[in-house]
Amino acid sequence: MKYLYISRNQSISFNEDYWYINGIEQKRPIEETRTTEELAKNCTKQYMKNVLTNLFSHFKHIAILTAAGTSMDNGEHRGKTRDGLWRECRDDIKAIIRELHKKQACSNKMKAIVREKNIEDFLSYLILFEKISDVIKDSTGNSLKESIEKKIANACNLELDKSNKHHGEFLNKLVARKPSDPRVQLFTTNYDTLFEQAAKKRGFTIIDGFSFSFPRYFAGKNFDYDIVYREKTRLKQEESFVPNILHLYKLHGSIDWEKDENGIIQQTEKTQKPCIIYPASEKYESSYEQPYFEMMARFQQTLRQESTLLIVIGFGFQDKHIQNVIKEAVFQNPNFHLVIINYNKNNNSETGIMPNLLPDYIDLNMSTESNVSVIFSTFKDFVEAFPINQSYYKSERLEDNGTIQP
Repeated sequence: MKYLYISRNQSISFNEDYWYINGIEQKRPIEETRTTEELAKNCTKQYMKNVLTNLFSHFKHIAILTAAGTSMDNGEHRGKTRDGLWRECRDDIKAIIRELHKKQACSNKMKAIVREKNIEDFLSYLILFEKISDVIKDSTGNSLKESIEKKIANACNLELDKSNKHHGEFLNKLVARKPSDPRVQLFTTNYDTLFEQAAKKRGFTIIDGFSFSFPRYFAGKNFDYDIVYREKTRLKQEESFVPNILHLYKLHGSIDWEKDENGIIQQTEKTQKPCIIYPASEKYESSYEQPYFEMMARFQQTLRQESTLLIVIGFGFQDKHIQNVIKEAVFQNPNFHLVIINYNKNNNSETGIMPNLLPDYIDLNMSTESNVSVIFSTFKDFVEAFPINQSYYKSERLEDNGTIQP
């Protein structure tokens, strides 16, 4: 049985022969030519629209957490999975393994890591080895670990594909809120700049912790700034916020960040050594350094607020420092709701559920906590089904005299 939607009291699933709502078999019309999977997905799409419409109208604060899964839907210039990063660094990995064999340091644990092609565990093992031994270098004397890190950064230097409309469309739908509502906060573990490129293409302004002057330097206080219409604010005697503003928090850094010898973070188009947290066990420790600590503090602060909705997209739930913050909100914030967009293309399990969602978010009875919903979808399909805030667009066309413009 494959699942497409799970919450406390509802589920949609299918197999080769039938599709089900809440475990009840649905009758197929005689003329129906679509497969059970297509019927179930169409039903899920309607559920998704209804659920998200209700959640967006109920919760005051909206937060989004995106990860590698969103960059996978970028046409020919798609992001790489962990397996893809392993293949990208294969030559360096082989060279390191040869050196480890020479030093008799290739343990059973390392052999298991190689079999699983786990780039994060591999780098963690290598970092630990080099702390107690020598740095492993290539024939020219350069660090092989640094070579791997450079290839990972280069693999994340993505250009927004011409066919990619969903990054921009997602931003359009997210910011379509009343001016009096708090700004949507977009958190991401991605190093790439796909959301920034989509925002620029659509004329959005991003508040990302960097100064508005050039060169752009990072300071946490910049997240507290906003943009308002000065004249309108005076006339209405209330804050009149400029539309199409997005708050962006890059939890693991970015390929266009650079840290100088004084620890100052600058945004730059080209850098040989980007300021990012590489996939390794040390990322938990690194998250307590600036600028990452500022981002994580903001993430935790957001999830502790009353009336908060968090939508998690393309996240594998493997980063404990982020997981802990989410779990705290689920179990300790009484006015919080979590929506997980679960998609694991390589998952061959009977249910289609990522193992890391069990049992914290989905129990063995295929149910969730009352404030958790799980939707099984790609980022692209999710954006297409994401509801449009019709009331926002109506209010945008409303003149001062109360008439709606065509």
